[in-house]
Amino acid sequence: MSSKNLVICDREQEYAAQLAGYLSGKKELALQVKLCNSPEQVEAIRREMAVDILLADESITFTEGALTGVSKVILLSAASTGTEGMVSRIFRYQPADDIYTHLIEALAEGGMGELWNIRKKERGKLIGIYSPVRRIGQTGFALNKGMEMAKTSNVLYINLETYAGIGGYFPEEGKRNLSMLLYYAKQESGNPGLLITTLVKRMNELDYIPPVIFPEDIRTVTVSEWMWLFGEILSHSIYDVLILDLGDCVQGLFDILKACDTIYMPAADDRLAVSKIYQYEEALCRQGYGEVWERMIRCDIRRTVKDKDIGTDGFVQRGRG
Repeated sequence: MSSKNLVICDREQEYAAQLAGYLSGKKELALQVKLCNSPEQVEAIRREMAVDILLADESITFTEGALTGVSKVILLSAASTGTEGMVSRIFRYQPADDIYTHLIEALAEGGMGELWNIRKKERGKLIGIYSPVRRIGQTGFALNKGMEMAKTSNVLYINLETYAGIGGYFPEEGKRNLSMLLYYAKQESGNPGLLITTLVKRMNELDYIPPVIFPEDIRTVTVSEWMWLFGEILSHSIYDVLILDLGDCVQGLFDILKACDTIYMPAADDRLAVSKIYQYEEALCRQGYGEVWERMIRCDIRRTVKDKDIGTDGFVQRGRG
């Protein structure tokens, strides 16, 4: 994906600088952001380079023809957000996340959604994390693994459990969560890579999508819909690695594990844990998924480590089998 040029023209220089800093920090944008505070400065920038997107204070007046060649003009409004005719407006006095969401929507409506349609030469890696043993710290393990990998790669973590622990591991994020992305999976259409840019939150260096609130949103997705979604993310987003924190409710769990490049199984040595792992192995082998078991990397969790201790090394990796 080639870099695009975005210019913010605003008389409130501190406001513009903060907005520019926020947008520059969105690694999925691949935007070069420049600041100015007058129509004359916009004209000077246009003489030096193409201006793909202009975010302009609606109180600034541009002369006729001054914006010729600018692909998309969006006004920062002191009144409201919306589109009137060909003019898009974004309410300027709202959280940066909301401004960003409206910016993406305005660009998509204006036919510029392809700016975020990344096509890779190679498919990214799919990593599955699943254990038949409950209350073993699987989510903490998955987040630790993701944060470790995020130091060197673009990593996206998705929790596919019915009850992921909102208010525990994950803060309350309102309505903008994985459920919105699953709508595209149901349709097997649209541009999920574009939507992801408006949903992603960050935990240290790890990107994640807030989990669903209602369990049925996970349970009703078919295995083919999951596969379509994972393929789209790995092919058309910035992410090199997609980590799936899997629960028992996911349809086609064994097929999803089979599709993973790497599979981790948090485990323990107590009697109940051993019995559950044995039953899990039997189920895989009897249903023709013996190769999944053979590729499984068992990671023993130290029982002394609490679930809340994200960031600690709470496991011992034992290798396959």
